[in-house]
Amino acid sequence: MLFATKGLNPNKNYYFSRLSDAQKEIYNSILSGLMTFATKIKVSPKPINEITMIYEFVLLDNPLIFFTKIFKISTDLSSKKRLLCPVYTMDKKKAKEYLLQVNRYFSIFDSAKNKSSIEKVYFVHDFCLGNFSYDNSFHDYSFSVLGPVLHKTAVCEGIARFVKLSFDYLGVKSLVVTGTAASPEANSKYEPHAWNIIKIGKDTFHLDVTFDMTISQNRYRYDYLNLCDEDIKKDHCITGNVPLCAVTGKDYFTSNSLIAGSYKKLADIVAAKVKKGEKNIFVKLTNVEDPDTVIDKVMDIAKANICKGVSYATVNYNLCQCVFEIEFKG
Repeated sequence: MLFATKGLNPNKNYYFSRLSDAQKEIYNSILSGLMTFATKIKVSPKPINEITMIYEFVLLDNPLIFFTKIFKISTDLSSKKRLLCPVYTMDKKKAKEYLLQVNRYFSIFDSAKNKSSIEKVYFVHDFCLGNFSYDNSFHDYSFSVLGPVLHKTAVCEGIARFVKLSFDYLGVKSLVVTGTAASPEANSKYEPHAWNIIKIGKDTFHLDVTFDMTISQNRYRYDYLNLCDEDIKKDHCITGNVPLCAVTGKDYFTSNSLIAGSYKKLADIVAAKVKKGEKNIFVKLTNVEDPDTVIDKVMDIAKANICKGVSYATVNYNLCQCVFEIEFKG
């Protein structure tokens, strides 16, 4: 066996739980085969698209399986079963070496083990933003946990898989979500994307570390932390069935009284922050009925709060989530 079963218990995994008994049998066969680096895995003669779905579920549930993404398939004429031939991206020896490095890496989270669930969420989120970057070169390793662990860079898929492994290590339930999304950058198109759903107490929330990472400008951003379905769907589309995230009011901005339901409320928040000497202010605006002029109105509020020692103000924005950063500069 390539590695121990720690972290690979299918009964604790979300996508496994969605399967029928017959599909779970295929899932377990695939999981066992991949763990032993099997070149051929016999499974029940189900349709190819169904087997492909189950193979993907195995990989989504188990980010430690970072050495394969695809497989070839044929039919065993003697048994009439499907014959899966995984395409491995490295040999067994190299995979085992990397696995040891990955397992050792997560000891970096030991200091967070006694924190509350929500503290663990912030800890993992901030760790990723403080230590990793988005890989615009799209290296092969960036699509797995090897990107963050070995190279400090990854694309959304690698980041989401790393986040899930981090929460597995800390005892927080989570899963990797796949779909499409339009990045917070202006005029972005919907493209394939991956992020996470986390469970805090009895409630589930969306967490997109990649998006917070890519919009951060030397300051941590929390635009996509603990979002409900209604908010995440403003710029994300989910593929398949995932847990309902219906609870509102647990996001960063609501929790820190940074929600403005009107321009007057936004102006009040900014004025109060400026009075305290703050020069970087984040606010989430709700009930926006004038998207074409909202930036100008926020800019007017920023200009109105320029005070002694400040030369000018800038406004950065994430219009999909209606989050604004007002920065006063001397």
